[in-house]
Amino acid sequence: MQPTQPNSIFRLLTQYKSLIAGVLVLGVIANGLTLVIPTIIADAIDTFRAGNFALESFALTFFLFALAILVFSYLQGIVQTYASEYVAKDIRAQLVGKIAQQDFGFVETYKPSTLLTNITSDIDSIKTFVAQVVATLVSSLVLIVGATVILFTINVKLAVPVLTIVPIIGIAFFLVFRLLRPLFTASREIIDTLNGVISETIIGAALIRTLNSVAPEHDKFAVANERSKGIGLRILGLFSILVPLITLVASIATLIVVVLGGYYVILGEMTLGSFVAFNSYIGILIFPIITIGFVSTIIAQASASYERVYVVLSAPDVIAAGTHVATLTGAITATDIALAFDGKPALAAVSLKIQAGSKTAIIGPTGAGKTQLLNILTGLTQPDSGQVTYDDVPLRDLAPDSFFPQIAIVFQDSSVFNTSVRENIVFKTDVADAPLQLAIDTAELGEFINQLPHGLDTIISERGSSLSGGQKQRLMLARALVQNPTILFLDDFTARVDPKTEQSILANIALNYPDLTLISITQKINPITAYDQILLLMQGELIAAGTHRELLATSPEYMQIYNSQRSTSTYEL
Repeated sequence: MQPTQPNSIFRLLTQYKSLIAGVLVLGVIANGLTLVIPTIIADAIDTFRAGNFALESFALTFFLFALAILVFSYLQGIVQTYASEYVAKDIRAQLVGKIAQQDFGFVETYKPSTLLTNITSDIDSIKTFVAQVVATLVSSLVLIVGATVILFTINVKLAVPVLTIVPIIGIAFFLVFRLLRPLFTASREIIDTLNGVISETIIGAALIRTLNSVAPEHDKFAVANERSKGIGLRILGLFSILVPLITLVASIATLIVVVLGGYYVILGEMTLGSFVAFNSYIGILIFPIITIGFVSTIIAQASASYERVYVVLSAPDVIAAGTHVATLTGAITATDIALAFDGKPALAAVSLKIQAGSKTAIIGPTGAGKTQLLNILTGLTQPDSGQVTYDDVPLRDLAPDSFFPQIAIVFQDSSVFNTSVRENIVFKTDVADAPLQLAIDTAELGEFINQLPHGLDTIISERGSSLSGGQKQRLMLARALVQNPTILFLDDFTARVDPKTEQSILANIALNYPDLTLISITQKINPITAYDQILLLMQGELIAAGTHRELLATSPEYMQIYNSQRSTSTYEL
């Protein structure tokens, strides 16, 4: 389903008409029957005073109505619970689907902590809205309207002064509701902050401790936590105003009924049964008004949450996936690629050409735009302008199911999962032993795996905390190679590997995968001196391209990097 308009938590319900209709119908019937109970009791009192009371008839009637109310209330509870879970599941699926199809730029813009809050806390608020507010509002309206009409039919002169309390309560709740809504929005934003701080603290616990940064990190959390407390106290403060006000107004209504109602009973203008029923209907009238006031907080919270969810759901769709199926040779062309973040250019008019089966390196200092270029070449990020083609076919036209199995990427950041070494490498069940072993040998993982207590079946700890940085990187390389890709992208993957192992791995790739098109993102020149092409990227611009020898002769910037590394390198340059 498509998202509704922003600020429209109630319009959301129109997408689930049948479920909501079921909740409403059952709620109307259950509460409509509830309105009859005081009348039954009033008739019983009056017939008893008149000497015509029939206990059996009264008991049977009361029991049947109570049973009917119980059955319909039970059914309403089941349907509204099912509806809330269904709506939450559907919106959560929409959110995850939307996020899954977006590129890296989307995640960087919206932040993982915010998206996590959207999928968890915000969805829970919407679920609570459907589970509690929808039925409560309709039930309350039925009780309020029904009780008001019945009060006028019992005694108009008593009903008029009593009902003057309703606007007072309504205005109070309206004013508080307006103040609560921005507070609930702020509370969700602070949850985003807390999620981000906690996540960073847990993931970087070891680094924080070794850098003696426990106190600063604690202070960062304390500031966010204090702000969360402040918002919570402001919300509580607004409710603390409401409770005494409602109690006062309800007490005044009770006093009016007792004084005037008793007077009318003495005068004979009301029967005792009608007086008792009137008191009961006052309770029936006031309680749903109070209930509406309190569920207004749920409405405010759900509205704030849905606005945040809608921002994600209404984000522009990515370009429709291509349908062209092709067996790639490995030839890549990029023409005038440009990309900017928050108005700041990350890449500017970058053009390059990579031959099938060749080895190309993209080098440059930190922040040069190397990783952004890799993301664009692999289709993970859409450029603001320009085009990438594979074998002269635009990347956007290639079917993802055909394209991605033919490429492999080894990212800078290691993604290791809490499962066996085999499953971390294979990631699927149809890989034969031979290609698996070849990938392991190429990544120089054999000795490491042989030392594990259960070999390939050894379970890796969560986030790979039991592995060194180099072991994680080599594990990811084996994961990429086991697919036998046509094109392999390496994003500075040997940054945590010693020079000797790095040289062995690159030699293994050349030997075991001779037809592979290799694109290596790196800052180190020595491992790439024999590459077919080296592209020098600086500040988002491609300033030089050629072989190692050509760049030494023609590019002062390349020469400067080379000399700088040669003075500190452990390689033989």
